[in-house]
Amino acid sequence: MKKVLVFLFLLIPFSAKADLFTITLSQGTNTTTQGFTSVMDIFDQFENGTLNTILAGYDTTADADAFLDFRGIRMDLKYRNLGSLQQLVFDVPSIGINNLLFYGATQEEAFDAFKEYLKSNQDDLLTKILKESVSSTPYDAVAGNPSSLMSQMVDIAFSNPTLNITNQAVTSNQSGGFVILSPSGGTHKITGEDGIERTATTINLPLGYTFKFDNNWALGIDMPLSYIDLDGSITYAAQLGVSLQIPLYKDKWSLVVSGRVGATASEDSLSGGILYMASVTSNYRFDLSDKTSLTVMNMYGHIQDYTLDVKGYDIEYGLKNNVFKNGVSVKQNLSEKTALTVFGYDTRYTGSDLYIDAYDEIGLSFTRYFSGDGFFTGMDVTASYTFGDNYKAYRAELSFLF
Repeated sequence: MKKVLVFLFLLIPFSAKADLFTITLSQGTNTTTQGFTSVMDIFDQFENGTLNTILAGYDTTADADAFLDFRGIRMDLKYRNLGSLQQLVFDVPSIGINNLLFYGATQEEAFDAFKEYLKSNQDDLLTKILKESVSSTPYDAVAGNPSSLMSQMVDIAFSNPTLNITNQAVTSNQSGGFVILSPSGGTHKITGEDGIERTATTINLPLGYTFKFDNNWALGIDMPLSYIDLDGSITYAAQLGVSLQIPLYKDKWSLVVSGRVGATASEDSLSGGILYMASVTSNYRFDLSDKTSLTVMNMYGHIQDYTLDVKGYDIEYGLKNNVFKNGVSVKQNLSEKTALTVFGYDTRYTGSDLYIDAYDEIGLSFTRYFSGDGFFTGMDVTASYTFGDNYKAYRAELSFLF
């Protein structure tokens, strides 16, 4: 496993980080701007009355203005001294939130009142912010960009490494149970409305088990685990999928019916959610020659979210999306046990607004089959490039079947 992960990291380019959150704090004639990788670190400064660690000489009893760049969304927090009370004014201009007022004997108490309002999602404030995040920024962990949980679920349902074993099994004349280990890594370059390019580095470990029947039907269960680092802001994700592969015409045409649930959470970016997905995928292979084949793949899926608690915050996006993913691949058998595949995929979403609702992927895969006597039945090495508006990504994947 260590050798696999080293291989993945060598294929992932790294670049300088750009903090996902910035705060500009002003009081009187003093102003400063500071970047953070976690919004909770910023909230802690407000909650603990330690804004002087951001702006030297900060006075907790005087008026102050703060502009927070919340992963691409502008938020204004303004303190006003009303004598016996401190007032916090909260604005999010892009979603029409203006002059939300919170009070306390101190600035910290006023911020606590705001935080409780946000945590309990009163008046759908947090939901409105998160909907704005997926529709107007490319940084949300749940949806809106190809490194999000939604897109990962779509990609797994479409390519489904747990069920993509029919050729290997047929070649080796095997049926029965197969275990798959398919670590992958990639780097996603994302440009927001501010023109700043940020990098999301992803590490994925799909684990799965497939039982292939003698008639080429196959039942698969998979549990992909993911780690995403968006310029220092960390997100974790996990999925559970069950798929049934149904042969429709010999070994040339198959249908895969799949149900999935995925969860992701990031305390750093105050993002997280649970998604449900149902999909059906058609795979039809045309033999162009004895050694060359073309496969046409078409998938339809439906995805929606469910409320998740992240660090005491009731997070609900209200997402309902349809996805259409289509593509072709050309496979060239190099020998009896080796093959090279070139592929291209197109992904498009409808329904709830997403910042990136269409993107394309091109790549190639090298496959090696082994005899039934060995520990491994097959191995795939895949590299691909994904691109869309203000987005590009590189991925490397190494799959073992045993």
